[in-house]
Amino acid sequence: MRFNVAVTLVLAVLLSSTGALAGSKGSTYILVHGAFHGGWAWQPFAEELRDDGATVYTPTLTGLGERAHLAQPEVSLETHVQDIVSLILFEDLHDVVLVGHSYAGMVVTAVAAAVPGRIRQLVYFDAAIPEPGQSFFATVGFPDAFPAGMWMLPSFSAQDFGVTKAEDVAFVAPRLRPQPLASFQEPISFSWSALSKIPKVYIHCKGAWFQRDIFLAFRAKAQALGWKIEDLEASHDAMLTDTKKAYKAFRKVAD
Repeated sequence: MRFNVAVTLVLAVLLSSTGALAGSKGSTYILVHGAFHGGWAWQPFAEELRDDGATVYTPTLTGLGERAHLAQPEVSLETHVQDIVSLILFEDLHDVVLVGHSYAGMVVTAVAAAVPGRIRQLVYFDAAIPEPGQSFFATVGFPDAFPAGMWMLPSFSAQDFGVTKAEDVAFVAPRLRPQPLASFQEPISFSWSALSKIPKVYIHCKGAWFQRDIFLAFRAKAQALGWKIEDLEASHDAMLTDTKKAYKAFRKVAD
């Protein structure tokens, strides 16, 4: 991934004197959704945080959710990283608790490496933990073989993500969208040393879904790295299906 570090640094300098725009006395959280989802996936959870006085951002990555009309073959992991870096810089956010769900483990890792001085804590919410040079497909062991000319990956079903209650399926299913393949195929560029001073947390959702074993391996990796671990008896989309329970687990380990 060829992230434009020079542009990021220039923006940081230009915006450093503007003052924080969030205006909250509490902590600042950026909640980044997973593949095929959108900022909508975090809304019930975000309200819990706001009720506690936090400033919360739930951005939608380019090409998904209400920004699905922006999907194009060139939308990549770098695009999604820039989505979040730009939010941080233009809102002049500091001491951010940066939370990534599922695929967004890739995004938040690269964002934190790009602007480490802005991040107070990284929270991997049942999320991928990549290694430098890996794509998301490589991280989760997903076959990267598609017909020529195919540039969008259709979403899996709500039930595939462990969403089973009828009312939850009715909310999630119509909001899932295909995602540009390039975002899954582009290798991530970062070094763990750039993230060494940022505390990290892993929240593992224990409910059944089609990639549970792979994400259980990410939990084991986080534990081996000495991160804080919190297990949650809930679906992969726990922030939607088990909001109160997920929030309680989150508060145990997140700043």
